[in-house]
Amino acid sequence: MGIFVRNGEHVINKQTESTIIANGAKIEGVFELSTYFYVDGVVLGKVYSTNTIVIGRRGLIKGEVEAPKMIINGRFEGKAVCDSIEILEGGELLGAIYINEIVIEQKAHFEGESHMKNSMPQSLIAVEETEDRE
Repeated sequence: MGIFVRNGEHVINKQTESTIIANGAKIEGVFELSTYFYVDGVVLGKVYSTNTIVIGRRGLIKGEVEAPKMIINGRFEGKAVCDSIEILEGGELLGAIYINEIVIEQKAHFEGESHMKNSMPQSLIAVEETEDRE
């Protein structure tokens, strides 16, 4: 996240706001994000993002993901709906994906099903409405 100090006040650069799950952390639930999401720990559940999701080398997301872009350097297990997915060298994707574009580097692992995003009958992830939503 870009944090700058201007005239003694902290200013957050909205374009670089990030949510980070560090190595050693494990969280579970339903997550709605508009920030860049970097996972080097373990995330179990549903993740809905309007920004990029990156799974670091030691990271794991197990569940369902909906995002414009996902970059996998660690491991993803489950269902994903994305415009673009990149599986980097050493990255693993196990599951079903609905995508427009996929890049699989050498020594990456993909096991499962891939479908064109426009062939998806409906959103895979049903985000529950909460009273706190704006």
